[in-house]
Amino acid sequence: MFFGRVMGWLLIGVAVIMASADAVLALGPAEYASIVTADVVTLISGHAPDTTDAGRSAFSAFAATVLDMPAWIAVGLMGLGLSIACRQRQRQRRFVFRR
Repeated sequence: MFFGRVMGWLLIGVAVIMASADAVLALGPAEYASIVTADVVTLISGHAPDTTDAGRSAFSAFAATVLDMPAWIAVGLMGLGLSIACRQRQRQRRFVFRR
């Protein structure tokens, strides 16, 4: 659980850095080109993800939608999901005997 929380917070931090880099690119003098998730996946894996339209199922349509989103949104949602899923919860006491 601790590792999941740490990774979640790290991913949220990376998402903030990516959003600020995207803002700098948007305010620059050159043409604005957002950092999309497909670019990040290409950098990490070494090859471009397959987003062809042939035989598109519901999952591949969802994957194509995620790959077209800005990278900071996808990374931020993963970090938020990990942080929420791995949070510390108080134990629920059931059948407590009290006098």
